[in-house]
Amino acid sequence: MIKGKVAMVTGAGGGVGKAISKRLSTEGCKVIMIGRDKNKLQKAAAEIGNKKNTMIVIADITKEAEVLSAIDQTINSFDKIDILVNNAGTINDPLPFHEMTEDQWDDLVATNLFGLFRMTKTVLPVMMNNGGGNIINISSTLGVRSIPRVPLSVYSVTKAGVIMFTRSIAVEYGQYKIRCNCIAPSTIRSSIIEPYLQDEEAKKVLESTFPLHVIGEPEDISGAVAYLCSDDSKWVTGTTMMIDGGQSAKQ
Repeated sequence: MIKGKVAMVTGAGGGVGKAISKRLSTEGCKVIMIGRDKNKLQKAAAEIGNKKNTMIVIADITKEAEVLSAIDQTINSFDKIDILVNNAGTINDPLPFHEMTEDQWDDLVATNLFGLFRMTKTVLPVMMNNGGGNIINISSTLGVRSIPRVPLSVYSVTKAGVIMFTRSIAVEYGQYKIRCNCIAPSTIRSSIIEPYLQDEEAKKVLESTFPLHVIGEPEDISGAVAYLCSDDSKWVTGTTMMIDGGQSAKQ
């Protein structure tokens, strides 16, 4: 049961973040939806339609002051934080590593690693004082493998870092009854890939790369999050769930 727990979800204005927020709200959690884009957050919250169980907080996780403010707003409203879902992330257009600028590296590292670090660092003392908590990090299958002819080296490095960070936090903070797990999705339906799905031939080629012959939906990620938040996974920590339609099994 996760009813009554307080959950923070970063990147809540996007498709996966919205699905996670909706699922946790449906399960009875109080959900703090965090993101940089006020319009996206408001739209996502309106689609969820549960004003009683949702609150939006405008914050950029790459800025420490805004992270601290988000935590303060949550504590002031709900007194505690039981769950943190580090979902916010960014990806660059595929580009050969030697052509990337340091600014492009910095953008990826600032959000995918430092942003996640800041959120986790700030929430951990709250969870320790509460007597426990649950952290779920969203990585990517690109954190464990590379795709030929799709150069995303720095992005992949940041997502690999998320996986190792998950393991380290799980071991270091298990003594405080804080669990930390990771989800590594493959291709999930989103606005970025929607144009490919409108082309039947391109869609078939994309789907054929998965043993299940279908791409993932945001709800596939939110279902995994709900499991990792629940008592059904009370002895699960430091693990990475590959939510990828079987793709990693055939590599």
